[in-house]
Amino acid sequence: MNSNKIKKALLDDDSPEAKKRKKIICLSAIGLVDFSSISLYQTGVIKSLPDPPFPIFDSNKVNASDSAYQFGVPDGPVSSAVYAANMVLASAGGNESTGRGPLWDLALGASVTGNAIGAVYYLYDMTFKQKKICVYCLTGAAINFASAIIAIPLMKKSLRKLYKCG
Repeated sequence: MNSNKIKKALLDDDSPEAKKRKKIICLSAIGLVDFSSISLYQTGVIKSLPDPPFPIFDSNKVNASDSAYQFGVPDGPVSSAVYAANMVLASAGGNESTGRGPLWDLALGASVTGNAIGAVYYLYDMTFKQKKICVYCLTGAAINFASAIIAIPLMKKSLRKLYKCG
C-alpha cells in the first residue's frame, strides 16, 4: 500500500467508477449532516427539530418514537455512523491501480443497499403507524435510494471480477 498513490488516485481519478464512488461520498456527507441534526434531538442536546409548516410533518414525534430507539440506542447516531462508514468504504484503497479490490465495492454496495432497505421500513412506519412525516428522514431515504442505485454498476463489475465473468 502506497498512501501517496492512493491520495493521488482519490484526488485525480475521474473514471466512471471513481465518479460513482465520489457521488456516494457526497451523498453520505449530506446524510451525515442530516442525521447529525436528528442525533442532536434524540440525545437531548436540542429540544426540537424545525419542520415545514404543514400538519403532516412532525419530526419530533417520529424521532422520539419507540421505533427510533428500538435497539437501545437512538437511530440518528447509528445512521450517522453508517454514512461515515460508507465514506470510508467508497474511498478505501484508492482505485484499481493502487490496489483497491472488488470486495470494497461489494461492501459499499451491501451497506448502501442495507440503508435503502432500512429506509423502506422507516417510511412505512412513519406513514402507516405514526401517521406523521419527518422531513429529515425523507431526505435520508432519498440519499439511501440514490446511493443504492449508484452502487449497482460498481457491485456488478466487482462480481464479474471475482467470478471472472464478462
